[in-house]
Amino acid sequence: MDRRRPTISDVAEAAGVSVGTVSNYLNGTANLRPATRERIDMAIRKLAYRRSTFARFLSVSDTAQGLADRASLPRLVVVGYVSVDYMCSIGVLPHRDDRITADHIEKALGGPAANVAVAAAAVGMNGQCQLDLELATVLGDDPDSDWAIAELEAKRVRAIPIRQPHNNRLSRCIVMIESNGSRTIINEPFELSEMDLSAHYDLKKVKRTSCLHVEGHHFNQMRGPMSQFRKAGWKVAMHCAGLSSEMRKPEPFLGMIRDLDLVFANDRVVRDVFGIPQPGADLVAAIKDALSSIENHGVFVLTLGAQGAMVFSPDLPDPISVPALAVTSVDTTGAGDSFAGAFLAQWLHGQDLETTVEMAAAAGSLTVTAEGAQGVLSSFEDLRDAISKTDVQKVS
Repeated sequence: MDRRRPTISDVAEAAGVSVGTVSNYLNGTANLRPATRERIDMAIRKLAYRRSTFARFLSVSDTAQGLADRASLPRLVVVGYVSVDYMCSIGVLPHRDDRITADHIEKALGGPAANVAVAAAAVGMNGQCQLDLELATVLGDDPDSDWAIAELEAKRVRAIPIRQPHNNRLSRCIVMIESNGSRTIINEPFELSEMDLSAHYDLKKVKRTSCLHVEGHHFNQMRGPMSQFRKAGWKVAMHCAGLSSEMRKPEPFLGMIRDLDLVFANDRVVRDVFGIPQPGADLVAAIKDALSSIENHGVFVLTLGAQGAMVFSPDLPDPISVPALAVTSVDTTGAGDSFAGAFLAQWLHGQDLETTVEMAAAAGSLTVTAEGAQGVLSSFEDLRDAISKTDVQKVS
């Protein structure tokens, strides 16, 4: 006899609807036909479906999360990875066949998309630059998935399950952090399809600022939905981490910047695209020259790690260059994700680009001062104070 707990997928199958439709029924985010609601309700009763932490989270109130009326806030939907990270603190990465003892091993919430969402939500912790924020991701029906949802709830991010994994559990990741702050990451496969996103969101013309943010890992699978969202009036942003090799060529890379509203990329990706072996002025010149050939391109953000960041906008004759904060690096995991999240929170509120990138660079800098991609969560006030207290030189 099968004694496993019925899942949201079981309810969807029994009712003859999608998982997204059941999610909408549970959290009340869509108007369903009476007949559809009745089929879902009957399936829930027949299966004795018990709303887990997962289901309870979907209906958590705005007041419980300390947010203003969601309908009045800019909307951000981040698509991609969430995982349980096992962080191993070690002196140096071992050689093959070595056996070492870690200083400690900790469990933490991770995944690039989750990191971006949490960082964006953190900027609005004290009321400034708040967002109506969702993480569209893959979640199972296991204790780790319930734990992840509760962690996200505490950080003011709503988890929206658009797919369940084949093994019905949360993705796992091992992060080995060396004493110099370097990290090696081993994660499980994680795939989303165009259908996952298209089936869940009912796109209508938006009446408020709304943005879809996609990881580079999923760019190829999400081209269709990204175009649909943009036609519906959404801004579309992308982080180039995990971008496929076929997109790391000048023509497709520049086409992506032309077709999207905001693109983040680090210097390693961009040097790979333009065939520049070493960082330096040649990189900036190559970007300026390439972008000058594109009319009406989106905002392009180049992150330079400890050297700060640069923003290229079609509305500005020259790029904006800002420094990183002078900090001691403990763990560089998630610095780029924190940068992107902080940038998005301010950009969607119409903050000027110079302030936006300066604050985002500060967020990325503060992230590396603690273990874990979400070890330091910075509000707007935290970032402003950190910048005012730090004497650093502008990036040349």
